[in-house]
Amino acid sequence: MKTVIPSWIVPALLLLGLTGCGSGNSGTVSGTLTVDGEPSGGYFVYFEPTDGNAEAVGGAVADGSYSLTYGRGSTQIPVGEYRVYVTPTDLIDNVPMPKVKVEADYLNRDKTTLVKKVEAGTNVIDLEIPSRKGK
Repeated sequence: MKTVIPSWIVPALLLLGLTGCGSGNSGTVSGTLTVDGEPSGGYFVYFEPTDGNAEAVGGAVADGSYSLTYGRGSTQIPVGEYRVYVTPTDLIDNVPMPKVKVEADYLNRDKTTLVKKVEAGTNVIDLEIPSRKGK
């Protein structure tokens, strides 16, 4: 028995391959983390979506620069609004633990007031976090 493929199926599959799946629904995110205006490394940077999906994570290296990954290492982050928080760490490219302590609200996913929007394409999102001066 001979299988007949409708004439529209091949162009449709080619078009799908050219457009990609959900190409307008994600973007890359990178930027610089500063504490009181000074670039600061030694933090994990977390973007937790306000809609409850999986979070994206990146590490701020010595010069404060970071880039996010999502899921199993994808650089494509779903578009949307994210609550942003950080945690100090000494596990990033031999960067020592940060010496400056940041405001406690920026260390907690439930208390952070820092919200950023990821849009389709390339996103440069610089993060300014205040320190706990005198606390």
